[in-house]
Amino acid sequence: MSDLLEKTGKLVFLRAHDLGTSYGPPNDELDVEAVFILNAMDEGTYGFQLRNDDNLPARQAMFALLRDAFVHDLTVIADYLIEPGHHNGTAIRVALMRQLGHTPGGPVNRPTLEA
Repeated sequence: MSDLLEKTGKLVFLRAHDLGTSYGPPNDELDVEAVFILNAMDEGTYGFQLRNDDNLPARQAMFALLRDAFVHDLTVIADYLIEPGHHNGTAIRVALMRQLGHTPGGPVNRPTLEA
């Protein structure tokens, strides 16, 4: 039975590939079309399917979030299902987190307090 876990980090790898090509070794293979790695290449791989089914709109949104995170160096939070003893899991949710105090496009303007 799969465990539901969460991982937070920066994207170091993002891949999209053809249906049926899968990812990973035979004993830890992901049957997915979108693949990503957070923090370091040896910390596990996550992925999800991009197939023409009822989940496609949500999964396209997940991939768009990952692409934005990759381009803008944003922190990713991924919830995923993984079999015990495996390193590769199937992502079911993706969220982005911006560093506190970060303003897109420029420095943070903080008000000053005078006594």
